[in-house]
Amino acid sequence: MIAEASTSEAPVESFACGPLAIQLHASGVLRAKLAETLGLYDVRWDVPLIPVDVRAARAQGPAAIATGTNLLCGRMNVDVLADGLYASTVSGCSARQCASEGSWNIEVPDALIAARKLEELEDILSLVLTEGWRAAGWVPLHAAAVERDGRCAIVCAPTGGGKTTLTASLVRTGWRTLGDDKLLLRVQNREPELAALLHTFNLHPRTRQWFPEVGPLERLPRYSAWTDKRKVRATAIWPGIGALRARPTRLILLERCAGHSQVRARALTRSEILDALLRQTVIPRDPRRAAPIVRTIAATAGGIGGVRLEIGTGAYAGGAALASIERAIGEL
Repeated sequence: MIAEASTSEAPVESFACGPLAIQLHASGVLRAKLAETLGLYDVRWDVPLIPVDVRAARAQGPAAIATGTNLLCGRMNVDVLADGLYASTVSGCSARQCASEGSWNIEVPDALIAARKLEELEDILSLVLTEGWRAAGWVPLHAAAVERDGRCAIVCAPTGGGKTTLTASLVRTGWRTLGDDKLLLRVQNREPELAALLHTFNLHPRTRQWFPEVGPLERLPRYSAWTDKRKVRATAIWPGIGALRARPTRLILLERCAGHSQVRARALTRSEILDALLRQTVIPRDPRRAAPIVRTIAATAGGIGGVRLEIGTGAYAGGAALASIERAIGEL
């Protein structure tokens, strides 16, 4: 068995994740796994950060199973408690929030530590950050965003739907990006605002056939057991492409289509824009927690235009596709 120090003995490491200042108390492989993910957040915010205390330690056995009163998904359930949340994963990891103290306690079974099966820590850490961002007044979006000359497009698609490829194709021609996967959204004075969290791209090795400057991505380790993509610092490949804040004016809904190499576009209705945005965030089952998220999404959807882009699998091989995409964004 691999020895892990108790949280009282564990070293403390600090990370800035958007508006949050994470104080991580962990050691050994738990510290390494959590620090690896937290260290990806490379966009520094020039605001006072909200402290969040995260403690990770081993447990002798699997945790009690959460029923899912707040969130019910494939790998993790989350319950609402009197002073925060309680989460459990399918392999027996757990996390307990003490909202009044701004802290989380994470426990991982000995068997998972010994086997180095720590992938579910990514889900727990995502919950920790999401709750912190929401408490700070932001709604996390699983989306990309690009901006140029006062235009800013939110790029929406399911996981693996092409957000990163489209973002990469646009930054190569002068657009700037707030990120390809994680954004924060809020509405202040009736104006929506997007903020960047990280300028790391999740690129599949096949991307090199269209963008050779990314290099041999297959030589890099996969960043997660759930995907073949690799994480790379986009600003190292395309210097100067990182943006920090922007007001969204457009929404692009992507759909990949086999069998052709074209780009087909049509305008989205207001209800389609709202639906696309709702699909890019997690809505809790608890109505009190869901209400402010839905209000932010609805206010944003009411003030932007949208286009659905059907992009053929071979579209990025030539320059015609990019011209069609930029024209579709500009014509809204």
